[in-house]
Amino acid sequence: MKPTSTLGLLASGVFTTLALSSTTALANAECSVDSIQALAPQGTVIDSAAPTPAPVPHCRIDGHIITTDPGPNQVNFRLQLPDENWNKRYYFIGMGGSAGYVPSDSQVPGGNPLHSGFAVAGTDTGRQGHMLDWGFLTDPAKAEDHIHRAMHVTAVATQAMTKSYYESDTLYRYMSGCSGGGRMATESITRHPEDFDGVLLGAPGGRSNFTMAAFVYNAQQMNREPGAWLSPAKLAMLDQKVTAACDEIDGAKDDIIQDHLACKFDFDSLKCADGDGAECLTEPELKSVKAVLAGPIGPDGKPLKPGYPISNISVWSGFLGHVPPPWSDEASMENMAKSSAGYVIGSSMSKVLFGADFNALEDLDFSDPEMIKNWKRRSVEIGFGVPYTSDLTGLQKSGGKVLMWNGVSDPCCIDTELETYYNHAAKKVGGVDKLEEFATFYRVPGMAHCGGGTGPQDAPDQFLNAMIDWVENGNKPGTIVTHRGADRAKLMFADPATGQVSGVMIPPPTGESRDFVLCPHPQVARFDNSKADDPKAVYDAANWECTAS
Repeated sequence: MKPTSTLGLLASGVFTTLALSSTTALANAECSVDSIQALAPQGTVIDSAAPTPAPVPHCRIDGHIITTDPGPNQVNFRLQLPDENWNKRYYFIGMGGSAGYVPSDSQVPGGNPLHSGFAVAGTDTGRQGHMLDWGFLTDPAKAEDHIHRAMHVTAVATQAMTKSYYESDTLYRYMSGCSGGGRMATESITRHPEDFDGVLLGAPGGRSNFTMAAFVYNAQQMNREPGAWLSPAKLAMLDQKVTAACDEIDGAKDDIIQDHLACKFDFDSLKCADGDGAECLTEPELKSVKAVLAGPIGPDGKPLKPGYPISNISVWSGFLGHVPPPWSDEASMENMAKSSAGYVIGSSMSKVLFGADFNALEDLDFSDPEMIKNWKRRSVEIGFGVPYTSDLTGLQKSGGKVLMWNGVSDPCCIDTELETYYNHAAKKVGGVDKLEEFATFYRVPGMAHCGGGTGPQDAPDQFLNAMIDWVENGNKPGTIVTHRGADRAKLMFADPATGQVSGVMIPPPTGESRDFVLCPHPQVARFDNSKADDPKAVYDAANWECTAS
């Protein structure tokens, strides 16, 4: 197919921002319920269709699909079709957490893809509610829709409507999601590998819902005894000391720990000699730090889930709580500021598995073999949290592409878990060389869960640019330059008039403006130490290159 866009390229072959071509498509159909309903596949109900001026003039379509067997259940969706400058691209919004609402804006990358000429679709995944509440999983129809079915039926219907609306035989189909959206991506590329041409799969977590169990484990540690909670101030202190100790392991002094596994730190050296202090750890705090780093240990003495990475320790607060216990496990926006997101998520899942009266803090015993067995058994019965397959032969046959990525400092969804998945996938398709024909994997140093931390701000944006070039031009992603700072970051879906992105759920990273060089696994970025005399040289992509690990 003839490409409908061009990508700015640096001399090094690194992608910059997307540029629309002069050949763009206009809407050919009327934006009304009757007109859109006539374009919709059988079983698709159009509830509203109206010309909408913002963020760019477009046809905003809301509809639903009734799923059955199990069912019936209602899957709500939204489709946004630009009036002008459509680039023959379709973008599906992956939803974080447990979804629960119909999106207009992309979450990762942030902003509305209409600004870049995409048709945009998304779904509530078949349920309405708070994104940290998993209670609906007790309903088999809602569980099936949330796990994979809602995304599939929405993609099929909205892609058909998009092609008919513009009377186009060409449609480049992309999907991007992180966390819960990354989980959606893993289900899509294995259950429905024909749905998309290119998928960005970010930080889906381990291949079971022991990610949820780990949230409970850490909440138990924070409630273990008086003084066990780790405050943001103490975590920031640890972050500073650990970073100073491990920063230059990778050969560059840039306040970034590129490989958290290579960093070793003696936390006992920080034990308070007497009482408490801003630069030391009390005995309960020291015990908590070691427990969080180790992760939950099962009754057989083996880890159920990797512990939190030692890099960017300050980001732990996002899951350990910004305020001390006691906490409520109510899934609401009001409760988020006065509780622990990890506790809310883990408690919700525990009640799904063991009943509404289950008290996760008191009742979940990680040393009890029967309880761990029942956690696994109930997950299988419900169908959520069951280890998803690493068999990507369907995607291999469909011709689709997937770019996997994970923050090195993600405390929720550990980068080594996604690396393991990638390696297992290679074995399924005939080796790494075969896998690399349609799949690749990137670690993002400094990045916390889907963003934040001290990493790049526009990594997902640059990943999407790379995916577009791979799908439409056949150029496999290699070295990718990303950026931190308002003066450097290139955000694909930002409003061109303001430079701002809408619907942002993840805070931007901290630190002064700089470049980051990201490398396809197993390569790593190496700094040119001949430039070490210049302290600013580490911030320039020209002084880094991808090399064998």
